[in-house]
Amino acid sequence: MIQIKEQRKQEVMSDINVTNVWGKLAYLLIIFAMYGLPVYGAYLIATFIEPIVEKHFIIPIEMLFISAPTLIKEVFVGPFGLLTLGIYSFIWAFPVVVLVGIAIVITNDIGLKDKVTVEIDPWLRKIGLTGRDIIPIISGYGCNVVAVYQSKGCSACTRKQCLSMISFGSACSYQVGATLSLFSIAGKPWMFFPYIVILAIIGSIHTRIWYPQQHYLQDTVSRNRQTLRKLSSVPVFRNVKETVQQFFFQAMPIFLVICVIASILNTYKILDMISKVIGPILAFLSLPADASLGILFSILRKDGMLLFNEGNGQLLTRLTSMELFILVYIASTLSACLVTLFAIGKDVSKSIALQIASKQAMTSVVSTLLLVMVWKLFFYGN
Repeated sequence: MIQIKEQRKQEVMSDINVTNVWGKLAYLLIIFAMYGLPVYGAYLIATFIEPIVEKHFIIPIEMLFISAPTLIKEVFVGPFGLLTLGIYSFIWAFPVVVLVGIAIVITNDIGLKDKVTVEIDPWLRKIGLTGRDIIPIISGYGCNVVAVYQSKGCSACTRKQCLSMISFGSACSYQVGATLSLFSIAGKPWMFFPYIVILAIIGSIHTRIWYPQQHYLQDTVSRNRQTLRKLSSVPVFRNVKETVQQFFFQAMPIFLVICVIASILNTYKILDMISKVIGPILAFLSLPADASLGILFSILRKDGMLLFNEGNGQLLTRLTSMELFILVYIASTLSACLVTLFAIGKDVSKSIALQIASKQAMTSVVSTLLLVMVWKLFFYGN
């Protein structure tokens, strides 16, 4: 009789464990849909608008600068021009920033983030994080700087781990918009999904290796406020308005400055000198030398990767699938953008910011080499 009861107890516990696993997977799928659908919607908007803008705006504008002085022509309509590459940045980044921003505000307002925090807490502890850390990590897909400040709500034992994961694995709206643009211009938009998945996987491994799970992670995640709430339009509108303002008054001006600097470097052949210096290093990673400028500016801002689009994507279209993927991957993981590192230095400490940056650079280079080896092994470099 006792054996029967024990057997029944084990069966019940097994059913509960299976239910818990499916419940966690369900919440992960909900989160994926909440952020994946806005990204896909942004992709559809950008692919629809881009040819229209190119035909009715960019090409006529380029004609007006045919007889302009070389430097003026380069700055405005050259390969890195304000009115050429700058427009591509707006077309691909702005829809992602707005739609992902809306998704983040909605999930927070209706309490979905709170439920996810509880449900996936056991899984996150396996890589040295807790359920509380998922909120800033998710917020990082909107803006890494905002996520850095939200990490104050993390457990004291896991904040460095959380910041590391944000820095490496949380692709901000500008990074998502830039990568969508690069893969699409190269004619391989399907590469975006494996890129995001690999980014999350290697980011988790990176966090687990550099910040081993501590035995003192006893912080419990509160199960209060788990009930889903009715959506309030007021905070949604307010937060989206702030996101749009940040894009126009902070993000775009910085990118346009990048365009001007890149145009000047290109005009005076300084870009060629940079390529000669960095070229051998990139060749070791199976990358072309003329990709150096985009990688350098991606450290300043993640949408600096859009410099790879110069010349209507001439660089991207001649790359193999492996080279394209590796180029986008290393540009987006070699370092967090400087604004994010400054935020970590200011809010936590400069030494921790330097530690996070150095560890991320090492993981980025090593994982890039491993990805190249795996790709060549299974796909022969195609």
